[in-house]
Amino acid sequence: MRTGFTTLVIASSKIEQLTRFYLDLGWQLEAKQIGRDECDFWGAPASTERANLLRAPCAECEILILDVVDDTPLLRPLDAPLIAPGGIFDINMRTEKAEFAVDFLQDHGWRLLMPPIPWQFGANSVKEFLAIQDDGIVLAVMERVSPPLEGITFDRMSEVFNSTQMVQDIERSTAFYEEIGFGKFVDFRGNMPGEGARVLDLQDCSPEESEVCLTISHPEQKMEGSIELISVPNIQRRSIDRREFGRGLLALCIPSADIQALYDKITSSPREIPFAAALQERTIAGRRQACFAVLSPDGARLDFYER
Repeated sequence: MRTGFTTLVIASSKIEQLTRFYLDLGWQLEAKQIGRDECDFWGAPASTERANLLRAPCAECEILILDVVDDTPLLRPLDAPLIAPGGIFDINMRTEKAEFAVDFLQDHGWRLLMPPIPWQFGANSVKEFLAIQDDGIVLAVMERVSPPLEGITFDRMSEVFNSTQMVQDIERSTAFYEEIGFGKFVDFRGNMPGEGARVLDLQDCSPEESEVCLTISHPEQKMEGSIELISVPNIQRRSIDRREFGRGLLALCIPSADIQALYDKITSSPREIPFAAALQERTIAGRRQACFAVLSPDGARLDFYER
């Protein structure tokens, strides 16, 4: 059973287009009615009435898309610098062929931020590109060139396996995730090798400016459901102002086997972690469950629910 984040909550004014993208990759759709519990929990307008729940073919990853109107403000502006801290930057999917994925995304309303870039990630040779759609959702797509992926199968494109946050202070953010149960298992400091700097639009910066700090964390040190943190400490970028609710990547949802114990741990933490919603039973997308939400140091929302 997957751990880490298992569900992504998105608010979109392009719900049909975004749903079609996932349906055409073989995901399953379940229409949902949205009520007062959900609106109160996410800070959504009371007029929010419907959502689409999409389940990946692996059945271990879901995306809940809330249907909102066009004039709902964006959580992340379309023209925000890639390395600007604040909120959830992107979601990550694998692909068998980057060239296929580029055409497929463009056919479904996405546009390229960065074309496929070959670079070396540790021992892995990869191609990676970034795309964005009208809600400000950024999708990072990665093709493993070599060595071949082992034990992971998918048709054309995978489930959402990772999500990235741009942060001001990598040590502070990593410590926050350790406190909520995400242990660090990748820790990189320095210049991204080869053409890797282009992925973050740092190719015109000096070697000193383009140094990055990158960590990946997960409760079981796995990539599926992992959270990636990136800071570029030698370049100052204004943080994106946090909104309680808006179009875009709204929340990562994380299951907990003992949600009361986790809530008590966070409540008593000397770190004074801010809550976006207190622990209580709510009906969320048709499921009655105990849940609460916290904010990361850079404003990413994390929803915890009882498994």
